Amino acid sequence: MSLDLQSLIMVSVVVVNLVLVLFFSYTLHGFKSTRSSPLWRLVATYGVVSTVSVLMLFLFMPTLSVLNLSTGIFYLLVGSFVFAIEVPGYLYLMNHDESIVNYLEDWRSEMVKLGYDFNQYDIVKSKSAEGITMLKEVNLNRLINDFIDHCGRMKNIDRGFWTLVLGEVNRAIDGVNRGSKHPAPKLIEILSLSGLSFIIALLLGFIG
Repeated sequence: MSLDLQSLIMVSVVVVNLVLVLFFSYTLHGFKSTRSSPLWRLVATYGVVSTVSVLMLFLFMPTLSVLNLSTGIFYLLVGSFVFAIEVPGYLYLMNHDESIVNYLEDWRSEMVKLGYDFNQYDIVKSKSAEGITMLKEVNLNRLINDFIDHCGRMKNIDRGFWTLVLGEVNRAIDGVNRGSKHPAPKLIEILSLSGLSFIIALLLGFIG
């Protein structure tokens, strides 16, 4: 009976885990954002690592009690999440956001020069075209295109528009720098708000 219950626990965990992996992988893969879309690969990796880990635990330690098996599965799932999603996801998002900030800061420098020398117009226009994906990522593409088209028609700088664009770029840089680098920030918020993280910590301390 104990073995049957263990098998049921193992199968239930694997099935539910794989369903969640497929759901989130499909959802992330459908995102248009270049920041979030690649994360589906990490979720898929987690699905493989966590499933293999749980199966190996069950196959190589079949005599574990229900409590010890459940604890072991929990640790494996958490460990798989940390090493397959959390750590590489953090590094990916940090590098991604850093590249956007570096681009925006370089673009801002050219924009400042444009304010004093209209001969910089072609440089700003070219740099804007090069970073169109990054500008879309921070919702600046339309504003900057409007500015470039407007100045191109005027053959001069619209100071008010120029100041507005610089202000938006500064806000975008600040927003990217302040943004969460965790691949699943909502999950952390839910755990914190629900108190589940505190309860899990107490249970692990009690079991350990």
